[in-house]
Amino acid sequence: MALKNKQATETIAGKKFIFQHPGLEATLDIRERTKDEKGNTSEKELYKEILEHVVFVEEDGAPKRVTVEYFEQFDSMKVFTDVMRAASKFLFR
Repeated sequence: MALKNKQATETIAGKKFIFQHPGLEATLDIRERTKDEKGNTSEKELYKEILEHVVFVEEDGAPKRVTVEYFEQFDSMKVFTDVMRAASKFLFR
């Protein structure tokens, strides 16, 4: 089963988030780029990579890339955490 460009959607906080899989090789590259000098994954860098390559939000009927700053419109980190959890589950299943 090909993963590249496979999509899933989830509504979180009234927003429709779209997760698009970058493919197996790109996913492995993401894992490598987010490791520190000791081989541990940097959560911050992982989230940045996921936002850059996997997560979109539908606005005005079209998908739009989001950044960490996008989530500042919400009153808590819960929306960001929920989106990252869903995106991670989708990407690394």
